[in-house]
Amino acid sequence: MRRHILGTCAVLVGLVVANPLSAADHFLTIGGGPTPDSNQVSLENNVLYFQRTLTQLGRDAVEHVILFADGVNPEADLQFQNPDRGPEELHRLLAEIVGPSNGIRFDYRTSTVPGVQGAADPETIDRTLKELSQRLKSDDRLVFYFTGHGGRERPARPSRGRRPTAAIADDDENADENADENADDQKPEEAKEDDSDEKDSQEDSADEKKEKQEESKSNERRSNRPSFTGNHTHLWDHKTMTVTSWTEKLDELPRDMPVVAVMVQCYSGGFGNLIFRGGDPKNGMSDHPRCGFFSTVPDRVAAGCTPNINQAEYREYSSYFWEALSGTSRTGETIELPDFDHDGRTSLLEAHAYTALHADTIDIPTRTSDFFLQEYSATTGKKDLLTIHAPIEVLLAAADPCERAVIEGLSQQFDLHGSDRGKDVEEAIKAKQKEKREIDGEVRKFQQTIGRKRSEIKAALKERWPEITNPWHPRVMFLLTEEPEVLRAMILEHDSYEELKKAGDELDEAQTKQEQFQLDIVKLERLKFWLERRALLLNLPTLADETKQQQLETLVQLESQQL
Repeated sequence: MRRHILGTCAVLVGLVVANPLSAADHFLTIGGGPTPDSNQVSLENNVLYFQRTLTQLGRDAVEHVILFADGVNPEADLQFQNPDRGPEELHRLLAEIVGPSNGIRFDYRTSTVPGVQGAADPETIDRTLKELSQRLKSDDRLVFYFTGHGGRERPARPSRGRRPTAAIADDDENADENADENADDQKPEEAKEDDSDEKDSQEDSADEKKEKQEESKSNERRSNRPSFTGNHTHLWDHKTMTVTSWTEKLDELPRDMPVVAVMVQCYSGGFGNLIFRGGDPKNGMSDHPRCGFFSTVPDRVAAGCTPNINQAEYREYSSYFWEALSGTSRTGETIELPDFDHDGRTSLLEAHAYTALHADTIDIPTRTSDFFLQEYSATTGKKDLLTIHAPIEVLLAAADPCERAVIEGLSQQFDLHGSDRGKDVEEAIKAKQKEKREIDGEVRKFQQTIGRKRSEIKAALKERWPEITNPWHPRVMFLLTEEPEVLRAMILEHDSYEELKKAGDELDEAQTKQEQFQLDIVKLERLKFWLERRALLLNLPTLADETKQQQLETLVQLESQQL
């Protein structure tokens, strides 16, 4: 009989390993890009928003170590978009029509995060963690927030590599069907009709052989998937740190001290490996109690890094995560705190679920227990394992309040109510992808029109001023300083300019539709991801021993803490 693992939001929140009310909390924020031109103002604003969140939660007096970009260096290290450089500002017109246009919209200044103690580079991080390891105790807790850029481990050729995690179920199911067919081909063709015992024995032997073949194929697929231990964070001055490096440095902290990571860079899901020894699933579970929440799965880019100074337009994981915990958005709007288990509090897990349900981003948010389940559970390899195509009533029968809220909430957003919710999701994704392909064609058409019209205007400018293609030529400098209106009029009064503006407006409209289709597709993929999680969780008792099941419960306890 399948043994269901207890729901977590309601049951485990009272079993938290380290009670933040009795233990000393410490916050460590590391952020920024590796160079000024990749250190966008949104990263600075993320740190400032986190500081406001801690103040609102009454945690501003708690130690908060901040390492950001180049630290306290007064030189310009931060990129932002200049709102005064509109589409018809002369320098921008020339850059976008004549070229080069790289960086024409951006300006730079020094970062101004209060309380910064150093640069976000490996050496400073190493010193900081060593210093913390000397004075933190086992009953303390470290909350680690990383807001910056990330890179991914490149799969070794000729391996195809791992597709987005939410899509894995498709391959597993197809492989399962092939395993069934291959196993059937190898069943005994003859059996003695007058000897039922021997017949049963042969059938049992065939079933065992079939199951072993399925398990072998499943294990082979899992072993061939990248481990993502090479996923890394980009740090100041072109430095990087891999999952393995981060794990080794975090290992210097007290062994029993809980660490909670919130990481929002591209490919951040690879840091789910922090729960394993040396950051590698092959080594088994780490002795250090760690959990983490990540903006997206390990093989996808994440939303969020922008030089745009308008925070109302920010769409990234931590914006939703921190507002769920504080009740206040980054623009100061009040939101209803998510309380899916109705205990009067919002846990980290509930904030993660809130983000998965509401975030208008290209992300598929994930957490450490997802990585655990993908490593120790499966949807193929043994008989009667559940997949995303199991009846929704079965998948949700023992779901915790967070899982139920996300699955039912996303289903409702797309009016999906069938029993085979996995099939509903897959069909909805295909339909959205088809619609998006049509819009993709329109976007390309408008982009080509814009390119042609710019070329026509550029040719006219070059015919009148051959020097115009070299921005450093004295004649160009003269035009910009002494005859700017003549130059501007030549552009704005050209016959192609109105057509250029029209194509630009049409492109903006088409891209808005394109982005909405992409958001819809990603939200459906999130639903598929959470359905797969339920199947993996329900299959775990069949595939793993009591120790692994207890490790999962302990891990979800950590994820269910309060901030």
